[in-house]
Amino acid sequence: MRSDILVVGATGGIGQHVVRKLIARDQAPRCLVRDKNHAEDLFDSEVELHIGDIREADTLPDAFEDIRVVICATGSRMPFGNNSPQHVDYEGVLNLTMAALAAQVEHFILVSSLAVTRAENNPLNNFGNVLEWKLRGEDALRSSGLAYTIIRPGGLRDDPGGVFRIQFAQGDHISGVISREDVAEICLQALNFPEAYNATFEVVQMDEPGPNNWKDLFSVLESD
Repeated sequence: MRSDILVVGATGGIGQHVVRKLIARDQAPRCLVRDKNHAEDLFDSEVELHIGDIREADTLPDAFEDIRVVICATGSRMPFGNNSPQHVDYEGVLNLTMAALAAQVEHFILVSSLAVTRAENNPLNNFGNVLEWKLRGEDALRSSGLAYTIIRPGGLRDDPGGVFRIQFAQGDHISGVISREDVAEICLQALNFPEAYNATFEVVQMDEPGPNNWKDLFSVLESD
């Protein structure tokens, strides 16, 4: 069954997990991708593909037709040039936000990063001022009037998800790591809890094995 969810960054590490989890839940999403062949290799014919580029606003509107939820898990790949944080993590997110507004999307979920408010002297920010541009992307979404959820994961790992308990926090003061699969699951769980709406929060894994009680985790969130 085709769903009304658009996944942006579907071929990336987190995005692939989001797409596969949706397929497993019989909610095959629409995917906005730049490389159709690569996406077809990953997902075969199980998803609906729309070719577009978040850096080019005029390529986006068709992908948003009849979409209720956007899950954005994009990220810059180069510190400078066309794939820099400025063009992807800020301008791209701004373009998506404007397209979502025009399409009257109900919920926009954005994967950002820990430490975006602690960019000064942070070695992570040496990658093209990525933390500063991610924060500007967050701010564009927060100020848009859209209902949103902004998830700030710790250092990303390719370990299996569902192994460790997860910590939520607000205020950008924690540090840690988390698996990409767990971040993908948090994106989908955010659809189920009203406390996730208009909230920005950080997520890291704990040393204690799981499982996680999602209701308890989301219940402590406060809106921005």
